[in-house]
Amino acid sequence: MKMRILSVPMMLVLAAGCAPDDSENATVTAPAESAAPTAAEPAPSDEAAGPELAGTAWRLLNIAEMDDSTDIPDDPAKYTLVFGADGTASMRADCNRGTGSWTSESPGQLRFGPIAATRAMCPPESLSDKYLAQFEWVRSYVLKDGHLFLATMADGSIIEFEPLPPLAATVFGEEIRTVDAAEMQDAILTRVFDRYAAEHGLTAEDAEIDSFVENMKRGMAERGLTAEDDLTPEDAAELDTMRREMGRAMIRQWKINKSLYEQYGGRIIYQQFGPEPLDAYRAHLEERQAAGDFTVENPERADAFWRYFKDESIHDFMAAGSEDEARAFAVPPWQDAP
Repeated sequence: MKMRILSVPMMLVLAAGCAPDDSENATVTAPAESAAPTAAEPAPSDEAAGPELAGTAWRLLNIAEMDDSTDIPDDPAKYTLVFGADGTASMRADCNRGTGSWTSESPGQLRFGPIAATRAMCPPESLSDKYLAQFEWVRSYVLKDGHLFLATMADGSIIEFEPLPPLAATVFGEEIRTVDAAEMQDAILTRVFDRYAAEHGLTAEDAEIDSFVENMKRGMAERGLTAEDDLTPEDAAELDTMRREMGRAMIRQWKINKSLYEQYGGRIIYQQFGPEPLDAYRAHLEERQAAGDFTVENPERADAFWRYFKDESIHDFMAAGSEDEARAFAVPPWQDAP
């Protein structure tokens, strides 16, 4: 029997069971420029030159105010700035997006045109509104030690960025920037499976999750695993929430796997968390790629992405016509096997 590597799709299941959902939506333009007192600006640098901004992409490190307060994002990747070579500017601001224009008429000088942005309700701790509000007041910039510093005039903010990782892939129009091949693969598969589940109405029902959790508890009790008996009520509630989220993710993935197998057929592989229709995965991904729904930016990254689906030496396949193959998707994970 070949080694069973951790399934890439099931790694997504585990991540989905532990992470909150993210959302993006809705539109508004930033107000027109008005006079305001000039704030302190960062010291000039010989590296500063407007054309050097064209085609660059950045993520936010902090927004420093004149009163010495500093706002630091919980995740820099949620706050980005891209300078298009054609003079367009695009931003991600947590759950919102913005677009506009930028100009630099002399070294170190920078202005943005009105920013059209979505108006989704981000979490209370989000910097979305504050971040987007900075751009109408930006008047200068400095490139120093690989970082970009923007200086505003209205509130005297200094906004510090670091370079975004290189573009690795594009999925349904969304850019995936990373130097990590596994992270790129996770990002592509998450979005492709999410789209497939939405198109086919594949979700985990509360009753199914209840059964899944009860089966898990019963199995642990049969193995003598009773450590949770000593948990505080708060810890027990947290554990139950984690189990339910894991159950929700695993049930939905099982339904996706079953639907893909019924649609495409092909071989099934053994995995720690249940059977996977490997050939069906590959067929669906090839269709999505051919339709232009996702692209991988260079051949090396593409080879890394497809290895899981094309390298047969790393998988343990169910024998064609075997009882295992016949039962692979016969018993849902929230039900007891007959």
